[in-house]
Amino acid sequence: MKEITIIFTKSKKFLPVASWAIRLWTWKSYSHVAKKHEVRDWGTAYYQASGGSVNYEYNTVFNKKHKIVKQYTLLIKKEIVNEINKECFKDAGKKYGIMQNVGIVLVDIFRIFGKKIDNPFKSGRNCSELIYSVVLKNLKPELDYDPDIIKPHEIENIIKEDLKDYIISNN
Repeated sequence: MKEITIIFTKSKKFLPVASWAIRLWTWKSYSHVAKKHEVRDWGTAYYQASGGSVNYEYNTVFNKKHKIVKQYTLLIKKEIVNEINKECFKDAGKKYGIMQNVGIVLVDIFRIFGKKIDNPFKSGRNCSELIYSVVLKNLKPELDYDPDIIKPHEIENIIKEDLKDYIISNN
């Protein structure tokens, strides 16, 4: 068995307008989700969709830009962790889906008025889609959420409800 930690963060940047907007829209204390990744004896990196691409950032760089608000550590079979890590590396470098976030807002607005639409901007990857598709779906393939409209707090809800048996710590 091995551990995977999913973190939820808010921006430390000066005037983090996007982070503020996401937190206001979702009424949550965080705006971003990532996977903590231990790299042998070298230290910690974070796997995320941010800054224009899917990437890994070393701990010291990541912590200058992000404040960890919540985290969940899950205990998972080693084979599944290896598969997740392999999928993470295969996605690294893909384009960040900034417009996908705009589409999520559009979907939410239409939902308020009782209309269901698909996200019109599906190109690229945002943080929630990335963690859902690469991590959570590998843990529980029967999950049935639309990755093009999933938000960070929905990732937390999935962990707390659908993956609660894997949680070994949360804070």
